[in-house]
Amino acid sequence: MTYSIELLSEGNAHQWEEFNNQSREGTLFHSLRWKKVLEETLGSNLRYHLIRDDQKVIGICPFIERSAGYFQGLGDTPHSELNNIILDNSFNIGQINDLLSLFAKECSFLHFNVYNSDILDRIIYSNFPGGETGNMMLHLKRKSPDTIWETLSRQTVKRIRKFEKEGFKIQEIVRRSDIGQFYQYYVKNMVHIKGEILPLSFFENLWDFFAPDELRIVMLTKKDVCAGGTLALMDPTRKTFYYEYLALNRDLSQQYTPTYYLYWDLVNWAWDNGYEKVSFGRQKRDPNNPRFQHKAKFGAEHIPIHSRWVIFSKTVSLLSRLKRTLSRSP
Repeated sequence: MTYSIELLSEGNAHQWEEFNNQSREGTLFHSLRWKKVLEETLGSNLRYHLIRDDQKVIGICPFIERSAGYFQGLGDTPHSELNNIILDNSFNIGQINDLLSLFAKECSFLHFNVYNSDILDRIIYSNFPGGETGNMMLHLKRKSPDTIWETLSRQTVKRIRKFEKEGFKIQEIVRRSDIGQFYQYYVKNMVHIKGEILPLSFFENLWDFFAPDELRIVMLTKKDVCAGGTLALMDPTRKTFYYEYLALNRDLSQQYTPTYYLYWDLVNWAWDNGYEKVSFGRQKRDPNNPRFQHKAKFGAEHIPIHSRWVIFSKTVSLLSRLKRTLSRSP
């Protein structure tokens, strides 16, 4: 096996899409439509590579250009629920260093994600963990809404039913011009949690590329009162429902917990529409984190995603070791 890498181009774009669509790990976040959303909204300098064994495509690697001083590298794509390298079953993990050597010719460092941790154990280049994370995934074949409901605490059930008793309803946004309502409360929530705020154009581009069949935006409202909302992406082919963004009215009384009702809506909508999996998003495994607890409460299990920094430049390797040493110093 002699592997080679090839930069994505108009001439091979169809091969990228074919591989992504046929792969067990393929996702809409690896699609070229998602790439266009990132480029057109955020101006990201993306570099997508196909991996070949002779002429056959055996892998795809979505990256973004990164820099550290004078050194240039590649990192995983931002704001993407899933941005792992995808390899087919014919890839020989014993040759991972042969593959990495191809990237070493064009960059000083590389950051990437994989599901198979065995790949990382074979790397001989200077490397270190890049921040362990994972995906909170609900498998509806194992946990139906009825099963989840039975496990919810009395307090959680009471908080969900409070919205029903007071006349709150889920309303789907069906016009692009109404995205601003969702965005208003999304911004309020991100300011509250000190998160990065994406521009309105990002959500408008999601609408342009994925609505109506692969995008669902809802608001939880009662007359002129809005409690919050969710934005989710759907992959009907893989029967996977991706909860992506939360909007919350932070001025609402603390006696309300709209997140519970919105999560419950996600679970039931996915079940009613024939989806088998609900992704509650990227999350570091931390049972003490309230966000982790809330997602686990609604049946989500943590699926690890393994990250690694690989350093090709000796200078960068020395600097990164020094930085890590100093960070551990008292």
